[in-house]
Amino acid sequence: MKILIPVDGSGCSLRAAQFVANLADKATSLHVHLLNVQPLGDDWMIRRMLKAEELAVLEQGWGASAVASARALLAEAGVQTETHIVQGDVAHTIVRLAKDLGCNQIVMGSHGRTGLTGLLMGSVASKVMHLSEVPLTFIK
Repeated sequence: MKILIPVDGSGCSLRAAQFVANLADKATSLHVHLLNVQPLGDDWMIRRMLKAEELAVLEQGWGASAVASARALLAEAGVQTETHIVQGDVAHTIVRLAKDLGCNQIVMGSHGRTGLTGLLMGSVASKVMHLSEVPLTFIK
């Protein structure tokens, strides 16, 4: 079974990793893809101050930092992981990578924003839910 866990370093994404770690005893063959999506660095201020190569190095560091706790938690549970740090639109990248990697499920944290706050902020979880053909589990 292949599971994709989008990780942003938040408590919500760490709870998603813990949920999957708890499945380790029940799943005979579990492979987890940890995904950190860095937003597109196309702001003119960023382009003015950093070369593309410099930004790429920074993003890899930010991504590695964001997945470190989840990777350690899963390793402790004996779960094999693979890390992906990519740049792009977060929701679309999650859905595309889940499909490209042949994942059976996406397990992701959700901050649980509803109402006007969720509408105005544009929930990534909500977008993934509408775009994905892969089954989803949201962890709050």
